[in-house]
Amino acid sequence: MKSDIITVGNDERLIENALDMCGQYIYQSGIDGKKATHINLLAEEVLCMARAMVGDFSARFWIEDEGGEYRIHLDAVAEVDKQKKKELLAMSKSGKNIANRGLMAKIAGFFSDCMDNYDEAMALSSAADNYGYSFAAGVPSSSMVTLGAAELWSLSRYRSGVDREKEDKEEAKEAWDELEKSVVANIADDVIVGVKDNHVTLIVVKK
Repeated sequence: MKSDIITVGNDERLIENALDMCGQYIYQSGIDGKKATHINLLAEEVLCMARAMVGDFSARFWIEDEGGEYRIHLDAVAEVDKQKKKELLAMSKSGKNIANRGLMAKIAGFFSDCMDNYDEAMALSSAADNYGYSFAAGVPSSSMVTLGAAELWSLSRYRSGVDREKEDKEEAKEAWDELEKSVVANIADDVIVGVKDNHVTLIVVKK
């Protein structure tokens, strides 16, 4: 089953529409109990991320399931006014995107960077962050194969990389603590960011 596709962005009315749609999808799909709560929480986290994006951000949001796997999608066209974004950031007290704290904020930052630098993101074949976990796909996930998209980052690989290095590196230990506190990291089976045909796509997977 697939929900309606709702346009969302940093507009409270759009977010409210998407939340209403999410509730209808859960009801119509017959999802109840803990699973319904988890899907609703994950959808709320994705929508909060969309609301926090800098500039006139707009994306398509929907939920679908296949074989017991639920996927929450956020799909945006990489058309970002870089100058306007710089002006908005300059107006903040810190000169930085103050939302970039916590796991979902970091994912939002990566998502936004992919939109700002789409050509570079598409060309990316292998890269590593400060802890040595890959941002580029070694083996695409089933969700990304379905989309025919190039996977750039996944929570499952990030978690594995942090787990390997948390005993030896302070930054990795801090990242592990952040994972343990994250609602998304504790509920979702995976979070994937990928690119395809001038689109940047985020998928939250719940089995």
